[in-house]
Amino acid sequence: MLLLLTNALGPSAEVLPALGLLGHQVRVLPAEPAALVNAPSGDVVLVDARRDLAHAKSLCRVLRATGSSAPLLAVLTEGGLAALN
Repeated sequence: MLLLLTNALGPSAEVLPALGLLGHQVRVLPAEPAALVNAPSGDVVLVDARRDLAHAKSLCRVLRATGSSAPLLAVLTEGGLAALN
């Protein structure tokens, strides 16, 4: 199962269009630390960092501080990728 953390109101394919092509189950949760309290464990955690890179960075830090060992991927725009670099 893929766990997608996003504040986008649209479907998960809006965040990452390729998700619609995969056969995996995608669970969408708000990109807020409070949502992680009862969050199911995912095989991969995707964090929507397209609009607020600073918030996504702090959310990723919280995820790692909780001891989650699942691979953590940030979904970025081209501009966000340049800023991250």
